[in-house]
This record gives sequence, C-alpha cells and structure tokens, in this order.
Amino acid sequence: MLRVSLIYALKNKIDSALGAWFILYLKGGMAMENRIKIGDFVKLTGSTLKTVRYYHKIGLLPKPERTASGYRLYGPGELNRMRLIKHLKSLGLDLKRIKEILGGVNNNATLQEVLQLLRSELTLDKKNIEERIEKIDKMLNQGTVHLDQDSFESPTFQKMAAILGADQIDKYAQTCPEIYNQHQKLYGILDDFQWSEHYQNSFRILAEFWKKHPEQYEIALDYAARCARLASLSEDDPEIEQLARETAEFYKSIGLLDEFGEFDTQYAPLNSLRNKMIVDNLTPARKKFEQLYQQYLYPESDKQPGGKTRTKFK
Repeated sequence: MLRVSLIYALKNKIDSALGAWFILYLKGGMAMENRIKIGDFVKLTGSTLKTVRYYHKIGLLPKPERTASGYRLYGPGELNRMRLIKHLKSLGLDLKRIKEILGGVNNNATLQEVLQLLRSELTLDKKNIEERIEKIDKMLNQGTVHLDQDSFESPTFQKMAAILGADQIDKYAQTCPEIYNQHQKLYGILDDFQWSEHYQNSFRILAEFWKKHPEQYEIALDYAARCARLASLSEDDPEIEQLARETAEFYKSIGLLDEFGEFDTQYAPLNSLRNKMIVDNLTPARKKFEQLYQQYLYPESDKQPGGKTRTKFK
C-alpha cells in the first residue's frame, strides 16, 4: 500500500508540473503572437538591419526582448516609436533633434504633442528667417554690394540712436546724410571686432553728451555738413585746414573731451589701428582733414604726465 501511495503522489506532482509548463507554453505562444523578429520588423518599417541596430545603439529605439535562443522580438511599442521617427525625419529633422523631441526610450508622448512642440520651434525659426530675408532685401535695394563693404546694421549705432532719440537722429540724417551714412558704415566696421571696453563706453558717453547739450549738437551737425562737402575738394584746398582748425577749437570749447578722461598707453596700438581703419574709408580730402583735425585737437603739449594721453575722438 505504501508503494502504491508513493506512486500516486509522484504522478500528481508530475501532472502538476506538466500542467504548469503547458500553461506557460501557451502564454509564451500568445506572447510570440504579438512579437516579430528583427527581419520582419525591418521589412514592415521599410528600414534596414544597420539602421535598426544603430537606433538601439544611440537610444532612439528601446532594446527589445529576446527569445530563449537570443532572437530580438518587436511589438506595437517599437513599431509606434519607429513610426514617429519616420514622421519626424520626413519633416527634415536629424536623429539628434528627434531624440531630443521624443525624449528617452520610455517616453510616451503622442504624435500630436510632438508636432505641437515642433510647430512652435519652426514658427520661431520662420520669424528669424523672415528677419534675415528683410535685411538681405534692404541691402539689395541699396544697389550692388561688394563683400568688402559694410552694409550691415551697426548695434553701436543703434544704441546711440536709442539714447539720442528719433528726432535728433532724423535731424542728423537730414542735415548731413553723407556723414550719417558714413558713420553707420564706420560703426559697423568697428562692431565686427572686439575693441576694449574703453571704446564701447566712448560711444555711449558721446550720445549722452549730445542729448544733454542739444544746442552744441546743432552746431556739431553744421560742422559735419561742412565736412561732408570736403569730398568734392582736392586735398590741397586751404578750406580743409581752416575747417579742421575751427572744428578742433569747437570740440575743445564745449568740454566734450573732458567727458572721455584719459586712457593708459596700453590702448595706443588699438587706437592707432582703429583710426587707420576709419581713415582708409575716407576720400583724400577727408583724410587730410582728419590728420589736421587730430593735430589741432591734440598737439604734443597735451601729453599727460606718466605717459598717458587723452582719448582722440571725433
């Protein structure tokens, strides 16, 4: 009897084990029905083995489950992820940007959410592109533009205009348009380089001074208009020296030079280079005027103790 009981007990254990194994087998089969191997996944998504493996490597696709024998298995989640990737690629996005938009491999963002984010970014890009096109059209309307000419708007000039105000800037442009356009160009040249902070502040100081002294500003505009007319003269015309002397005396008399103070001799090479770049863009008569103006404005006797010199500006 004992032997029979043991046989029945062993049979029951075997039946239970077989039953459990059979249930797991069925569940595994059902799971397999919702999964496909990588070959079918590649065909279904219209991609390549190399592409899919690369997406796994960079974290764009989650690592798939594997069978006991090591085959990759792909389901609805991977298919939807691949679908989103293809949609975003068709919109011109690279893989790095797509990964940023989709987030991690476990991100469950819907296509609607992703497209809303993308639309916001493209709207901003569109605005920037339209602004660039507007600048290009403005330059083209000015006529033929050579690469060595400065036709871009100067941030420094815009800052000065903001301090002076629209009325004063309009008056400047109407009184001496030649000098107005020339100053825009020269400021644009200077803005292309990283000059010292001293030069950055000098433009602000100048604009603030003219704003506080509108009467002197009016006189300065008259001198600028006379200076513009020098372009039609030869460099030997005596009017050039006379205007240079008068202009220097005017700037000395109004106290503008005191606003700039002094700067160390370490700025001298930059000052010389900056002035050379400015003069190179002038006509021969204007070059002669600038040379004489600087001589009258800063004679050698104005050298300061300690090897310092005043800022030269006009």
